[in-house]
Amino acid sequence: MSRLLVSLLTLTLLAGCATTSSAPGTATASAAPAPFHVERTGHGRPMLLIPGLSSSGEVWNETVAHYRDQYDCHVFTLAGFAGQPPVSTPFLPTMRRALADYIREQHLEKPILVGHSLGGVLALAVAEDAPELVGAIVIVDSLPFLPAAMDPSATPDSIRPQVEQMGTLMRMQSAAQRNQQTLMTLRSFISDEKNVQVAMRWSIDSDPETIIRAYADLSTTDLRPELSRITAPTLVLGSWVALKGRVAREQVEAVYRGQYSRLSGARVTLSDTARHFIMWDDPAGFLRETDAFLATVPASVAQVEPRR
Repeated sequence: MSRLLVSLLTLTLLAGCATTSSAPGTATASAAPAPFHVERTGHGRPMLLIPGLSSSGEVWNETVAHYRDQYDCHVFTLAGFAGQPPVSTPFLPTMRRALADYIREQHLEKPILVGHSLGGVLALAVAEDAPELVGAIVIVDSLPFLPAAMDPSATPDSIRPQVEQMGTLMRMQSAAQRNQQTLMTLRSFISDEKNVQVAMRWSIDSDPETIIRAYADLSTTDLRPELSRITAPTLVLGSWVALKGRVAREQVEAVYRGQYSRLSGARVTLSDTARHFIMWDDPAGFLRETDAFLATVPASVAQVEPRR
């Protein structure tokens, strides 16, 4: 697979590595920070919307406006991102466990999990850990093991030295270098400059150390071997627009289909118009594909009553 694809995907993960005036990894509250902040709106079957690295849950505003009359929308902003206090515990294990606990504690019956980038990895992880909890999954431009897009023989152990070196380099960058890289990356993956500036603000408000740790966890976590545990119907929406003219569409599609080959019945669709933030770049197309998919998802076993 082309190194260009992996470079662009990796830059997506690093897009949040801006810096703020606060010390990395320092929580301001005396109590232990929560793993995430949740905004809840709407009624109907539960839908959990998980954003990507450094993003606020506000990235789903248009999606929620579309679905809140049919779904009980739970919108997450993860710890350390977009102004949320960071957690000191291992990032990815903490988030995947906390999301499953949230579903149980809120007594949510077979929710739909919608995840973008990092959020997509978390949706897959929860569905692997507790397949009985999940009703359906919508993955927005995410892969279960990013390094294998470049090297099919890659393993978490083989990639770990490179990841550690990347973390060291990122910690050495100045604030100006980080912000410049962030802005350049966001402009590669979002078409509308207004949305670029919104995402940039979220990145500046994110904790740099959390982003470095989250990137390390993502790069050294291979979800492919356990994908067969997932029983929920799954829609995978991918993007290749940023690669047009450099990588053939068929190559990119082959990567997606190959990485999801163990997920029985997964529906893989590539957008021909949207960049990485598919729900922003092509909201009509995103909602059309998601609507068509959700129409095929079996109804929840429990009778869902509107929230009051």
